[in-house]
Amino acid sequence: MLKIAAIGLGSRTTEYLTIMRLLRKKEVEITALCDIAPQALKDIGERFNVPESRRFPNAEALFAQGKIADGLIIGTQDATHVEIAKPAIELGYDILMEKPISGDYAQCAALAEQAKAKDVRIVVCHVLRYHSYYGKIKELIRSGEIGRLVTINHTENIGYFHFAHSYVRGDWKIEAESTPALLAKCCHDIDLIQWFFDEKPALSVSSIGSLEYFRRENAPAGATEFCLGGCAAKKSCPYDAEYHYITSPLYKSTFVKFKKRRLTGKAKANKADVYEVLRDGPFGRCVFLNDNDVCDNQTVSIDFGDGQTALHTMTAFSQKCCRKSHFMGTKGELLCNHNDLVLNVFGKGRRSLGLKLALPGHGNGDVGLVLRFLNVLSGKAEDTRDVTFIEQTLPSHAIIAAAEISRKRNGERIHMDDFYASGY
Repeated sequence: MLKIAAIGLGSRTTEYLTIMRLLRKKEVEITALCDIAPQALKDIGERFNVPESRRFPNAEALFAQGKIADGLIIGTQDATHVEIAKPAIELGYDILMEKPISGDYAQCAALAEQAKAKDVRIVVCHVLRYHSYYGKIKELIRSGEIGRLVTINHTENIGYFHFAHSYVRGDWKIEAESTPALLAKCCHDIDLIQWFFDEKPALSVSSIGSLEYFRRENAPAGATEFCLGGCAAKKSCPYDAEYHYITSPLYKSTFVKFKKRRLTGKAKANKADVYEVLRDGPFGRCVFLNDNDVCDNQTVSIDFGDGQTALHTMTAFSQKCCRKSHFMGTKGELLCNHNDLVLNVFGKGRRSLGLKLALPGHGNGDVGLVLRFLNVLSGKAEDTRDVTFIEQTLPSHAIIAAAEISRKRNGERIHMDDFYASGY
């Protein structure tokens, strides 16, 4: 039986553990949990029947036990991944690491080298590679139906409410304490682009972006620091925290309404608990009178050489959370609008493939990721070609690191040979 330990018991980790429990209960034992929040440790420990003696308040306490599991999930805040992974590698843990690896590319490269030296496998959670929808796109590109892929135009529409929740009020609002928004939100997307081009090395990158809207000068008249602090603009503001987290009717609610555990730290929080934290907590802050500093819009242009290019756009300014893509080849094109997939083969007409994202968000990608990781641990993974080992994810992290350099230099094109030669 495979033994699994987990550090960082947020929504991503608990979802992965739930999938293991539901789909591989007879093959997997959740043997140890770790989190700095006592309430989370208690709640998740009880949910997965992990004894108190195997619940640890920090990574050091867990690692002091030696290697007590076959695989380790690291689902902590982005900036902590590498420091937690280094001792785990020394103990011989194979790791399922939440993306991104790190905002510092030098740390990413060094971690990959350490894992290679210790013969440890790190799978990075680029879950969209495991989604059947994006798998179908990759299959069509590999088949040659649209000829040689020349251009990808890809957009990550974050959703106005999601951006406010995660990147203005939430853990990813300050770059120095987490990572740039492009890395935190779009390393999935750059990884997909890299994958669709058969992991061909990029030659150069340029990027422009800014924090355009969520700034003090854009606050409406009468705005207060907290939405529940007597804000005169509350009724007309689309970012009102009370509306998003409490009062919105179900037919208009977004997923953030159901993040009660995230807001309160309690597994079974009620409305009163949410009101309490909104009065003076980070999720009750005005989105304009805040200390956020990450970009709310950014574009990245990537040159892969031989005429092959990609343009990625990240934006906070959309009604829905969705990705849209246009793949242009020498013999045809693929149009992907998040909910459908259309194939146009030149001279042969249009064909809708009728594919729908079965579930919102990551859909069945989370399931695919977890099962592939378990198969890697057990030796059952016969084809690891598309598994997102750390070696496969380094190029996308490098592209984003170069894009951030370019953005801070007003869009200067960064040649990847120079990026690598500079020591990052």
